[in-house]
Amino acid sequence: MENEPELKDANPATEDLPNKGKIIIQFIVGGIALLAVAILGSRIRPVGLAAGMFTFFSGITMLVRSLRSQNGRQFNFKPALIITAAGFLLLLANPRFGVVAGFAAYFVVVGAIGLIAFGLVKAIKLAWDLGKWT
Repeated sequence: MENEPELKDANPATEDLPNKGKIIIQFIVGGIALLAVAILGSRIRPVGLAAGMFTFFSGITMLVRSLRSQNGRQFNFKPALIITAAGFLLLLANPRFGVVAGFAAYFVVVGAIGLIAFGLVKAIKLAWDLGKWT
């Protein structure tokens, strides 16, 4: 057993497949969740305010942790910034006063659809790249 050569994957594109798949799922599920929260929050205001506050404070917590992380647990800065911005826009969209509320709700919905579309594009690109090797 010790003298056997190490088996390598014949397709080098599949080495990072678990990470790529996780990123694709995060984009699609995050976009669907943000769209659901935006639609539900626009219909039921207390739910929208609670979801906006929870998202905003979760994003702030992740930002602080990503800036101070020196131990093993690390957060990425970009997703934390996106979560914080989405929570802030959800908070702005719910009181429904002024022009800012309309733009905030619009940006939340466009951002959610953009996340879903970006996840689908990444999934198609990954399938296309994997299909080249077969």
